[in-house]
Amino acid sequence: MALEHRDALRRLRFWAGVGQVGPAVPGLFSWGVVSGIALVKSGLTVAQATGMTLIVFSGTAQLAALPMIASGASYLLIAFTIALTNLRFLVYSASISADLRGLRWPLRALLGYLTTDNGIAIYQMSDRADRARQRVAFILGCNLPVWVSWQIGSLLGIAAAAVLPGTAELSYLGLLAVLAIVVQMTRSRLAVWTVIAAAVCAVLGADWPMGGGMMAGIAAGVGVALALERVAQRGKRPRETPP
Repeated sequence: MALEHRDALRRLRFWAGVGQVGPAVPGLFSWGVVSGIALVKSGLTVAQATGMTLIVFSGTAQLAALPMIASGASYLLIAFTIALTNLRFLVYSASISADLRGLRWPLRALLGYLTTDNGIAIYQMSDRADRARQRVAFILGCNLPVWVSWQIGSLLGIAAAAVLPGTAELSYLGLLAVLAIVVQMTRSRLAVWTVIAAAVCAVLGADWPMGGGMMAGIAAGVGVALALERVAQRGKRPRETPP
């Protein structure tokens, strides 16, 4: 009986996550289609584009790499740029590490691969008491629909690229989708300061060579987020009372 109750609760928490992330799925599907088209039109073969969307699974990283691929930049520089673009996932991991510390590493690795901006935002904004109830099922519900919609959209975009005119000017649509996600996630003072720091550095370094402004913006955003997260955690610690 207890096992049946646990399974029922697991399904309930999974579909709760699916229901919360559901409104964002159509937009992410469209973004995936655009990114898939842009990958092929930037010079990748169908096999390379398919491998990138399955392995990298990061629209912002793909869009950051596209101009560099089109310009013939070195693989090392492209990989370095993608790593910087995805530094925000270090912040995401740090913010939920306490909730997932007791899980086996294969499951943690799977959850890390599936983690998305939308899913982590929903998880973080949920009630802390709710997180303790079947947290793995809830995280999967928040992120798995995003993965499925993104992959289907990307693969359709890759397939459609063969019949579209030869242009690589479609990637700006993906940037608009990124902007929409950032605005949606900027609901707290901590997030606002992170966005401000990243935006200021990116604007000041717009003319820097080799995308230096973008790299500075990423570093500033991640640094401010980590610092503010540490300050917030210190503020939540109970004060020691004298004996």
